[in-house]
Amino acid sequence: MSHFHYINGKITTESEALISVFDLGVLRSYGVFDYVQLYEGVPLHMDMHLRRLEKSVRDIGLELPMPLEQIQEAAWKVIEKNDPIDAGIRFMVTGGLSNQDYLIPIDSTSLIILFHPTKPYPDEIYKSGMRAVTTRTMRLYPHIKSTGYLPAIFAMKDAKARGFHDALYLNERDEILEGTTCNAFFVKDGTLITDNSNQIVHGVTRDLVIGLAKDRMPIEFRAMPLSEVSSCQEAFLTSSVKDCVPLVQVDDHIIGSGAPGVITQELRARFRSYVQEHLANQKQLIGR
Repeated sequence: MSHFHYINGKITTESEALISVFDLGVLRSYGVFDYVQLYEGVPLHMDMHLRRLEKSVRDIGLELPMPLEQIQEAAWKVIEKNDPIDAGIRFMVTGGLSNQDYLIPIDSTSLIILFHPTKPYPDEIYKSGMRAVTTRTMRLYPHIKSTGYLPAIFAMKDAKARGFHDALYLNERDEILEGTTCNAFFVKDGTLITDNSNQIVHGVTRDLVIGLAKDRMPIEFRAMPLSEVSSCQEAFLTSSVKDCVPLVQVDDHIIGSGAPGVITQELRARFRSYVQEHLANQKQLIGR
């Protein structure tokens, strides 16, 4: 089934979605992106994702091709052209065309809005939990949602080859920062622990979960030493696609009992309830 997308001012089908091969996003991976999850065609906090997109664009020295309000209007046109299904909206801003050195932009940036259906993770993942390996692969400007994903690709290939679900980045002190496409949380002695440095992407789902956990337990912002993982009782990963998925093993370190923990399940239930309430309010506002 063909879906509709947006490329530089035009709504287009997948077969007609074209961008110049000389765009710096293609030649040099000079670009950023953000991702919004749709539930039956209704976006979850598109505004928060677009503000983060704007910051990412600014942080790599580009400019948005139009104001955020117009980008949001374009996204709604894409949503309305497609069926009201669970899907992802991927915003991409790339460097556009360059001069002969193919390094410095000479034209306006490109704006791409992609629509792609998504399927929820299998229930078994939430019942049994994920297992992750660690990687010391270095990343450039890890706090920016750049389109340059070579470290994540290498790390995930290694994880899959070893029979694991994901990979977690370590810093120079062997502290866990985040996953390839997700943030990491640990529960130790009743405290929720997650990194808050500029070495991670500050995920929207992460921020929502932190807000939902504040009245439940104390929160400590720090990276988790790999040597401390075995003394944690629980862990979980968050992202727009995963929501809150239990993490039960890191390398050869079993976390807690090796099964999803009570706090993890409670926070996921809180997040899911929040999502349902937010979407119900959104549907009333947009008349769906």
